[in-house]
Amino acid sequence: MIATQARTNVIATRSGEHLHTYPQILIGVEGTICCDFNNSAIKMKRGSVLMVPDAAKHSYAGHGDDSELLVLDLNLADELVLSLESVCGLSFRDSLFRSPQLVELADETQPLLDFARYQLSQNKGAITQVVNHQLVTLFLTVISQQYTCDRTNNLPSSLRLDVLNRVIDSSLDEPPANQVLAEALHISESHLYYLCRKKFGLTPQQYASARRLNRAQTYLQQTRMSVTQVALEHGFSDTAAFSRAYKRFFGHSPLQERKKS
Repeated sequence: MIATQARTNVIATRSGEHLHTYPQILIGVEGTICCDFNNSAIKMKRGSVLMVPDAAKHSYAGHGDDSELLVLDLNLADELVLSLESVCGLSFRDSLFRSPQLVELADETQPLLDFARYQLSQNKGAITQVVNHQLVTLFLTVISQQYTCDRTNNLPSSLRLDVLNRVIDSSLDEPPANQVLAEALHISESHLYYLCRKKFGLTPQQYASARRLNRAQTYLQQTRMSVTQVALEHGFSDTAAFSRAYKRFFGHSPLQERKKS
């Protein structure tokens, strides 16, 4: 069983795939890092907080030599974590780690990232239990407050689908980021994520991908555009990537779709 711990991870320009038997909290410290869950991309910057449930397979990629994360590896049976659940009034498994979720630290709390980095840099040989408990307690309580605040602060309880679809459809060749979608709806990225999961059981990027693929299907059925043209029109870098996504979504390839029409 993993021990609950805080640590820094300099991603830089590395990439790879992870699958853990324990939940993690990933917090952007510097640069930009992308995480992908089942073809749903989440872009993290300084102050972005990504909750990763146990057994949630994901890939990651750093975009720049300064890309760095603060990582909290959590054992939900740890006495420290259990005591924080009680203080925060949350079941972490049923709230923070119900699904991959993104929240953003408030600007005034972001200096805590520099504090954490300093504390960890002073104890590189062996992180003391005091420092470890200090950082885990600090960030779990701050994140729990932010999570709760995002869901109770007079936020809309449903999506403006007309707005969401209009923004997605206006940029089929370059899928809009969560930030763009959230700004169009006048809500936070974390609340956008919450509402999409609530309504569709999908992340915002999964919903956008599904909408693009459904539009691509219509093009294949009703036009004579080549598969390559349809792929490029709908934001795919090449035919191979389009074919993989299409087959995963519909159960058959774009060429088979074209032959049916």
